[in-house]
Amino acid sequence: MNLDKVDLNLLVILKHLLEEKHVSNTALTLHMSQPSVSRALNKLRVLFNDELLVRTSQGYELTSKATQLQQELDGLLQRLERFVNGGQFIPHESEQTVRFFGLVPQINWLLPPILRRIRRLAPNLIVDLDTVPKRHFDALNEGNVHFVLSTIEPSNSEQNLYRMFIRSRDFRLLMSEDHELAKRPITVDDLRHAHFGQISIQGGKTLSIEPRFRELGLLAKNEKLSTPVMLTNFNAAANVAQETDLIFHLPTPFAEEVAAGKRLVTREVPDAIKSSYQNIYLYWHKRYHLDPMCVWVRDLFREHYHHEQENVARRHDEQAK
Repeated sequence: MNLDKVDLNLLVILKHLLEEKHVSNTALTLHMSQPSVSRALNKLRVLFNDELLVRTSQGYELTSKATQLQQELDGLLQRLERFVNGGQFIPHESEQTVRFFGLVPQINWLLPPILRRIRRLAPNLIVDLDTVPKRHFDALNEGNVHFVLSTIEPSNSEQNLYRMFIRSRDFRLLMSEDHELAKRPITVDDLRHAHFGQISIQGGKTLSIEPRFRELGLLAKNEKLSTPVMLTNFNAAANVAQETDLIFHLPTPFAEEVAAGKRLVTREVPDAIKSSYQNIYLYWHKRYHLDPMCVWVRDLFREHYHHEQENVARRHDEQAK
């Protein structure tokens, strides 16, 4: 390929064509005429010696080469933007994409106030959120996301990660308001004989509070708590709890959020089996440590949550007086 013949504007059109899989929609998105986008697609097909989009009975689909190009194109355009702008990030002008991974409890609790500020300060910045359960740091190490919100500690082999403390959280028990334990004090023995819903994110088979029962000598070596239903993500927990006798052990902010407006209650975990507070961190990779957009996003987290931490400390001091 002769780079002298490459029109960089074609790459922008290609990005949207691969996302939309539709010439007319791409034209609307880019405020172009449909014939102009069609001509650009023909030029791109010649440039890459590939059809890129092929018509099927369900519409257009990407060729294998187009799929490969799509995986690389966003990063390429971002690097070109930084190159042209001399490493500057101008929030109200940027059309870059910032990508996050986190499980639903972290994303629901911690990201909305940051999104509110992004929408106000950088309205054209695209925020891509991935909440599909997976190994937390793989996408970060592979360069597929910019940030991860997680309570998990990276392995010693993952040396290129930075992190920022965001918040701490504890846990609550979520159950139907008709559950036999919903309206009386809950004991450890009650839970020993209860039935739980298990949320298994990475294939784990042990309920999060089960180790505490073992430490207290309440479970024999091969004995387990009852977990007749297992979920691979958090989304169904509220509806399952509402309609069954199952109890879920969930992060407090998430449990309280999903209980609102449903026939559900949240209850304190008995002191003897309480889990310690979990710290949630914002992680990023060394490759993006000095990236202007990522520095700006980190500053939003730092400003907001530093202020939140100061307010929490102030309330604690006032309550202690």
